[in-house]
Amino acid sequence: MRNCRKAGFTLVELLVVIAIIALLMGVLLPALSTARARAQTIVCGANLKNYGSALYMYTDTNNDKCPFSFSWLYSMKTISAGVSSNTCPEECRWHYDKDKPDGTLWPYMQNIKAHICPTFKSLAKNGTCWNWQNHPRTGRSGTMPYNPTYCYSMNRWLGFFPPLAYYSVPTDSPEAQAMIAPEPSLKLSQVRRSAQCCAFSEENFWPIERRPGENKEYSETPIGKNDLWLYANKALKDATQGNTQGNLATYHNVSSGKRDEGSANVVFVDGHVSLTKGLAGYGAYFEYGRPYNGHETLPIW
Repeated sequence: MRNCRKAGFTLVELLVVIAIIALLMGVLLPALSTARARAQTIVCGANLKNYGSALYMYTDTNNDKCPFSFSWLYSMKTISAGVSSNTCPEECRWHYDKDKPDGTLWPYMQNIKAHICPTFKSLAKNGTCWNWQNHPRTGRSGTMPYNPTYCYSMNRWLGFFPPLAYYSVPTDSPEAQAMIAPEPSLKLSQVRRSAQCCAFSEENFWPIERRPGENKEYSETPIGKNDLWLYANKALKDATQGNTQGNLATYHNVSSGKRDEGSANVVFVDGHVSLTKGLAGYGAYFEYGRPYNGHETLPIW
């Protein structure tokens, strides 16, 4: 008698197929996640390449002078208005999306998407503003629905070059304010470490406290202003706490659980972009912050 049973999969065969698919997904998903992270890192580097080009376009039309590091992205007028009204404390400027950038470098880089690294934006979705108590857009339980405006910062020492007398008076005094009113900055021709000196880089929006196995604080403050303040005080080089301000980002090429231990994209003054070990404090200043040898001897602190 002819067997009339319809061809098909048995339950065991279906289970085997499902198990194989699950196994393949388990193997492929981490690889896809890694590939996605690498693609985001490449996008971040490309953004910074544009920053390097914008810097040269700016100096070409401004007598070789770099933009003032406090106001390259937002004007001092916009920054001051946000502070005085408490709608945008300086510590929250990076994620305040109500003000349109109007700083001196903005005409050379008006694509708002070029100011955000996808990796940074992904991390910011789950972040909390450390200054949330004073922020008018705070959500429930002190969390903030971030919509970052930028995540790149300018090396302060390219865009901040006041007279030496500035360092001998209180920085909030009328004398000090008068000395920086002209927005003093370096000329590119004054930069002697163009291949080692950072022009723009990424910053974390959280402080780096202590890395595993190290009794040393790396960064007291998260990103706030749009200038990268790498600490220049050699006396505090090996201090165990309170020895830093800004930091190069540490969130590339690591898992989210080790975000203090990764790398940052940096565009240097000569225009090349490199993925470097995330650093903070005097070490970061000495490696990447100094525009020329001997800058560290200035009475910066």
